[in-house]
Amino acid sequence: MIHSYPIHAFRAGRQGGVTLIEILITLLVLAVGLLGLAALQGLSLQTGQVAYQRTQAVNIAYEVADFARANRSTASSTTLTNLADSLADELLPAGSGAVAGPNADDQITVTITWTEGRLEDLEDTSAFEEIITTRI
Repeated sequence: MIHSYPIHAFRAGRQGGVTLIEILITLLVLAVGLLGLAALQGLSLQTGQVAYQRTQAVNIAYEVADFARANRSTASSTTLTNLADSLADELLPAGSGAVAGPNADDQITVTITWTEGRLEDLEDTSAFEEIITTRI
């Protein structure tokens, strides 16, 4: 036996489908979210590069200090500055190094500076600087 149901009984509980406006809003929300993720990834890469360069600068400064300790009798300010400057120039963008000392207390101050012009989002893009003072 075939039952005959009224046509309005099937349509009352069902949704008619997704409208074009709902699809466009979904695509807009998805696009904004993906653009936010892309911007976050770019900023993460920039700050990671700054952290890498800062690590390089600290390593250069400690290498110069270790060289001064190992060659205490021949370590002059000029020799140490040349070493710091050549290492900074090789490993950092627009890098330079300077050494003050050794003074009467056998202390030296190693200063490594470099610039990073690609970081437009940071407030100060002129120069970064790492300074260590140690006794040799």
